[in-house]
Amino acid sequence: MKTILSGNPVGKGPKGAEPSPAEDVVLSQQDIEHLRASDYTVAIVFHYLKTDYVRLQLDGLTTRFEDLGISVEGIYGSEFDASKQVDIINRLAAKDVDALVSIPIDQIATAKAYRNVAAAGTKIVFIDNVPQGFEHPEDYAGTVSSDNQGLGIFAGRFLRDRVGSGTVGLITFDAPFYVTSAREQGVRDVLEPAEDVTVVAEEGFTDPDDVYDLASDLLTTNPDLDGLFVSWGDPPGTQAADAALDRGMEDLVITTTGLSTDTAANIAMDGPIKATGAQFPYQQGRIEADMIANSLLANSTPPFIASGVLPIHRGNLLDLYPTYFQTDPPEDIAAYFDQ
Repeated sequence: MKTILSGNPVGKGPKGAEPSPAEDVVLSQQDIEHLRASDYTVAIVFHYLKTDYVRLQLDGLTTRFEDLGISVEGIYGSEFDASKQVDIINRLAAKDVDALVSIPIDQIATAKAYRNVAAAGTKIVFIDNVPQGFEHPEDYAGTVSSDNQGLGIFAGRFLRDRVGSGTVGLITFDAPFYVTSAREQGVRDVLEPAEDVTVVAEEGFTDPDDVYDLASDLLTTNPDLDGLFVSWGDPPGTQAADAALDRGMEDLVITTTGLSTDTAANIAMDGPIKATGAQFPYQQGRIEADMIANSLLANSTPPFIASGVLPIHRGNLLDLYPTYFQTDPPEDIAAYFDQ
């Protein structure tokens, strides 16, 4: 079950690079033996630690680093606060760590801090986003992400097709973040030329834990809305779903990106969230670890590796759940399909 799946990405990387396959960072047995005989350390800095996506990606990272004999110095979360992430990165720049895996919250605000890490000789692999001014391969080993444009295209197509004819809204992430920008552009690329579906409202957020009120206000202003896209599923998408139900809008069609147990439950119970374009987080974590390992060995690494899209809806949730979560669906999810 724990395999690396690359799929067939359609989107480019944050620096415009074409996606390379995961096979480009596969390690030889000689490489692995060399790594295990060394004493390398790595730090991991995420944007946020509260999601299943991060938990699964950390599982992929840490299990692969353990396989390779690379010690994890620490795992840090930034709570979607760029200033907090800058403080963490600057502290790491002063430490004797060999490598860093990190997802920059804000590609502009965090750039100087990451530059300090690079100047210290630390090898860097970015997840999803690249700080402003960084060039490959001089400044970083590479980036690993999902096919973010593809995630948005799937979410947009499902929303368009399910609504059929009507009006929709968008709830987007209001920060310079490659991942969400690419997903949202994928949605726009589908909806803007659609003849029978019109985007009539859009609101942006910066705090993913504070979307309920924003969604409620949008739905209050647009009570006849037929559909809604939310930049990612948990917590923004689930909060938007709660806002819809609290307003009696049970027929509102919501699509999103990413997957969590709460998002899966909403889809399973046939709630407002009808579909999501999901990633391969566990597999991405292992790819990131292999890219770090190659950079420590001074092997060449591609600028961008992307996994494909898990196009999840109620009709295939039980089948695709194990691919994402690396475990079978729990009884509370499966029970919705026995009713």
